[in-house]
Amino acid sequence: MFKRVGFFHFVQNPHDPFGSLERALKDKSTDYRSGDISGSLIVLPEAFNLGKPYYHPQHPKTTWTPGGARFPLWIALEQLRTSAATHDVVFVAGLVGEQFSSAYWVDRDGPPRLMGHKLGDDRSGNYRIPCGGYEDRLVELCGACVGALICLDALDAGESAVIRRRENLISHIRNRDRLHGILCVPVRRGDQWNPRSPRIDGLYCIVADSGGAHPSFVAKGPEIIASPTNPQQNEIGFAEFVA
Repeated sequence: MFKRVGFFHFVQNPHDPFGSLERALKDKSTDYRSGDISGSLIVLPEAFNLGKPYYHPQHPKTTWTPGGARFPLWIALEQLRTSAATHDVVFVAGLVGEQFSSAYWVDRDGPPRLMGHKLGDDRSGNYRIPCGGYEDRLVELCGACVGALICLDALDAGESAVIRRRENLISHIRNRDRLHGILCVPVRRGDQWNPRSPRIDGLYCIVADSGGAHPSFVAKGPEIIASPTNPQQNEIGFAEFVA
């Protein structure tokens, strides 16, 4: 069983995502109760490996092109797996590759697992929209069923195909009938993810943001149960499972 769920709220040093994560993990290990953060599931923001501003300085006139991450996907996955093993935690990370913006499950016990690609178009140019031919992949482990949707894909709005995909994924999580259903939402500049954003009855929703107008959070159904103590600083936040 996971002991807790949480987010990495990433708003400082965007050019050093992995160093920033490691410092936040060490800080949390120091100040978190017994100092033991092992057994935690931590969601990382969208395009965590980008290493530069998400939108081009001349956006919308100019956009980035896919494959432009400062830290290539394979390097990002290696670094996250090393960190997961060091701290005995699990990451659900939003990462960009040569083509797609994707969510990956990374733990110490095996190779990273692709959980799904982003379908909504935010006009950043950082990724291509997949044409289909894949399925969202849930991870069932330790009494929990975990799914992931990236930013726009998790909102109850937008294109009909994106909304159907959201509804189907949430239905699949619920139908697994595990003790805990968890939806992970990596976000980049999630201005639309404010405290009044839609919640999902019966599920934990973990939003990990980097630089938006509203902070990261963990919600259980309609209730926010964890948020950053200082939204202007990098921070890992945790929530214990609610009985």
